[in-house]
This record gives sequence, structure tokens and C-alpha cells, in this order.
Amino acid sequence: MDIEKRKEYIGGSDCAGVLGLSRWTTPLKIWAVKTGQIVPEDISQKIAVKLGNKLEQTVCELFTEQTGLKVRRVNETLFHKDYNFIGANIDRKIEGQDVILEAKTCSAFKAKEWGEDEIPAEYLLQCYHYLAVTGYKKCWIAVLIGNQDFKFKEVLYDKKVIDDIIRKEVFFWREFVETKTMPTTILSQDSDILNSLFPNIVKSDPVALGDEVDSKIESLQGLQEDFNSLKGTIEKSKNEIKAMLKENESGITPHYKVVWQKIHKDPYEVKEQNYRQLKIYGLKEKGE
Repeated sequence: MDIEKRKEYIGGSDCAGVLGLSRWTTPLKIWAVKTGQIVPEDISQKIAVKLGNKLEQTVCELFTEQTGLKVRRVNETLFHKDYNFIGANIDRKIEGQDVILEAKTCSAFKAKEWGEDEIPAEYLLQCYHYLAVTGYKKCWIAVLIGNQDFKFKEVLYDKKVIDDIIRKEVFFWREFVETKTMPTTILSQDSDILNSLFPNIVKSDPVALGDEVDSKIESLQGLQEDFNSLKGTIEKSKNEIKAMLKENESGITPHYKVVWQKIHKDPYEVKEQNYRQLKIYGLKEKGE
């Protein structure tokens, strides 16, 4: 899908970001891309993306093998019946049914995210977004986990959830994208986006920020004091453990192994400057 075309609507992969619930993007970043403030990164050549695209067909074939449900591609962008800025590019449609199949892959390290009835929030919201656009009542989501597991789960139409998603997407588009007004939700991941949006400094008299910023600064200062205090408490606890280890490199408790290893701070220094680094490892319980 053309990156430029994606700027014209909110897609399924944007949904969690618009709602402020994504680990990978934010409302500010999505707004900056949709309004042309920044050029989105082209990730099409990244090996993980290439593998994901190639394995999509494999995931679909495994789904058909295990369920007996045949699927077909939908080679067009679908749009919500009421809003032409809310779109969907679904992976597959079940033949003969108004049901979606969304195909995913992930590494074995993320297997826990798919445990029991779990579906990562970003993908669950993507499925709801697609159900909202199509009006279908069910979406299957299938995932190939590394080379060791394959799972498929169903997401059913939930009117309350879907109405809330659409309401928030419409508000985001009309209030921020159409007016090119920066979103009010700013998250911890937004540092790089803010630097990209405002790379230059304008020499001028100080701007009036108002009481709201006073409150934020006072809160920030309180958090900084708490952080400094907590950091001191952490270092105190570490030093107490080091004092118990003395010259010993490691120690063990019923639940943890503690290692205080020697490392070289700078291998190029003529004078040896050795430093011991403390590390703590959890021990697995029997039966885990």
C-alpha cells in the first residue's frame, strides 16, 4: 500500500495509536504523519517486515489446514459507510462468509502475549477497527509464533467497544487532523517526534505558558525528588548486598543468584581500573 495513500485515512494499524494504547506509535506521531508534518519511515526493506509479508500466506494456509475454512485476498481498501477517513486493508476474507482473517507472526520470545485467550492490545483493536469498517460480526486472528507454535482466535463484534473506537477516531480526525491542530495527548515516546516537529529555535521574548504549566513543573519537580530518593534507596540496598558478598564473586538465596563480577571500565587505560558490577538473577521454581 502506498504510504501517501495511507495518509488519507485512519487504518487498522493506526487504531491503537490514535487511542494512545500502542507500544509502537502515539497520537502525536500519527497526527504528524497524516498532516504531512513528518515523512514516515519506509520499513518495507526491513528483514522482519519482509519475512512477515512472505509468511502471511503460510499463516493463511495453516489456518485453512486446521479449520477447513478457505480464504481469499481482498485487493482493495475498504471504508466505513459513514466516514471516508476510516479505512481497512484486511488480510483475507473467509470464502462464503462475512468473516475476516488477520494473519500475524511473532518471535518465540513474545509467545506469552498470545497465551490462553490473550491477544496483544494493538492487534485486538485492529480487529475491532476492521469489524467497524466492514460491519462483519467476526474476525479470526491467526499467529505463527517463531517456528514452534501456531494459534488462531476469534474476535466477535462488540457494539459498545466498536462505537467507542469509532467515536474516538472521528474526534481525532476532525479535531486534530483536519484542523492541523496538535493533539493534546503527549506521551513519553514522543521525544523524537517533538524534535522532528520543532528542530529550530526562534529567538524571541519568553512565551506565556500559564498556570497549567506551573502545575506540570511542580509535579515534575516532585517526581524528580521522588526519583532521586528512590535511586538512593536502590543504591543503598545494592551496597548492602555487596558488603555481604565481600570478596566472593557470587551468592545464592532460596530464590535468587547474586553475581558481583569484575569488569574493566576502559581497556585502553595504562593504569588498570577494575570495577565490580552487581547483577541479580531469579531462580526458577521446581515444576516451572
